[in-house]
This record gives sequence, structure tokens and C-alpha cells, in this order.
Amino acid sequence: MLVLKKENFVGKGNERACYIHPGDANKAVKITYEGNNRKKSKQTNLEIKSYQELAERGLSDWSSLPRYFGTVNTNKGEGIIVEVVRDYDGKISKTLEYYLDRDGTAAYAKELNEYRDFFLRNKVIFNYGMMPNNILVRKNSENDRDLVLIDGLGDVAYFTFPNKIAYFARRKIKRRWNKFVGKYLS
Repeated sequence: MLVLKKENFVGKGNERACYIHPGDANKAVKITYEGNNRKKSKQTNLEIKSYQELAERGLSDWSSLPRYFGTVNTNKGEGIIVEVVRDYDGKISKTLEYYLDRDGTAAYAKELNEYRDFFLRNKVIFNYGMMPNNILVRKNSENDRDLVLIDGLGDVAYFTFPNKIAYFARRKIKRRWNKFVGKYLS
């Protein structure tokens, strides 16, 4: 069992908390924390299923998603292990929300277009949890940045069969992208 301590804590959302893996500083462990809005994290199960589907499809471009390394039992319950998103200087990347507040949306137009194209090209479905505080801006250098989704992967719809058909998957991604833009970037 992996023991997560207070000093490993990175942050938390509505359902889950994130810790730096005590045995590997380049990995994080996401766990459902006690007293969250739900007893069991639906997002964790959805994320695991989504990562497994992407692996089965042979996704090779991980520029906008942290890599997934499986599940682990911890002293705080079952967790999933993912890549820690870091800048070129080794610091943990900051949220898009932080940068939008500081620099405005126009400063990230190129990255936002590349981000949308990543989802469309790879037919990666995201849910309505994709918001600026769940997206990190990974600085690869002073002038090169990627946006990385750290929460909100997968489709919360009951009937997901159409997502397997490229045409319908892309339509869904475009609809959700337009809602994301309208809600957070306008």
C-alpha cells in the first residue's frame, strides 16, 4: 500500500485530491477524498475507462493529456496514477485560469486552437468538467506551450456508442468546445 502524506498534497477539486507520488516525483496520485460532494468519484471511473480506451486505440500523442500509469491502493483509498505536468524548468505547471486572469484569452489563441485540434484529431471526448482551472499550461520553453487537461476526460452521457464513430465523436467535441468557449473564454 502506498502511503500518502500531507507533504505530498498538491490540490483538490470537488471529488478528488491530488498527491505527488512519494516514490516518483514525476507521477501524481488522484484519490477520492472523504467529505467530497459524492461518496464515490464518478470521474475516477470515467477517467480510467477513457484512458483504457485511448490505450486500446493506440494513442501516441500525449501532448494535451497526462500519461496514465494505472491504479494503486493507498492509505487514503484507491487512486489513479498519472504524469505530473511540469514546465521545462521542473516546476509544476500552472492553470490556464491563472494565465487567463493574468494575460487574457488572446495571449493563448494559438494554444487554444492547437488544444481543440488535439481533441478533434484524436477523437478524445471531454466532459463538462473541462474548465480553465482543470487545464494546465505546460511551458516546454519560453515560447512553446501546450495546454493539458488534468480533469474532465471522458463522456458523461449514458449512451456513448456514437463516440466510436469518428463523425459523431467530432460533432460532439465541436459542440462541447463551443460551450467551453462560450462559458469560459468569451
